[in-house]
Amino acid sequence: MENFWPFSWVLIPLLAILVGGFTEWLKFKEKARKLGSSAEELEKTVEQQAKALEASEAERAALVKRIQNLEAIVTSQMWDVMHEEPQASPQRERALSEARVYLDAPEEPSDADQVARLARRLKT
Repeated sequence: MENFWPFSWVLIPLLAILVGGFTEWLKFKEKARKLGSSAEELEKTVEQQAKALEASEAERAALVKRIQNLEAIVTSQMWDVMHEEPQASPQRERALSEARVYLDAPEEPSDADQVARLARRLKT
């Protein structure tokens, strides 16, 4: 024991270094645990945003198609004939009757399908 006490001063700094390292390791593990849970939450949020983006892109594509169909209908010459000021001309009456026959579409379940069919008919 007498040989041990002269070198015991070396154990105190070593013990302090070991305790300091252990506390730093505990802090690191706590941070890693917190970051792991926040990373999972971020992944869930990103997945939800991706799904919402896909849904909005699909809705946007449907709206663009519908607007294009409506533009085709409105810019057609038959639309002009059908919606111009009422004048008693035989050409207008003939064109209007042809347009009504040409544009008569059967009832369909959705307005979008009806608009698409009218747009196709008017484009030709």
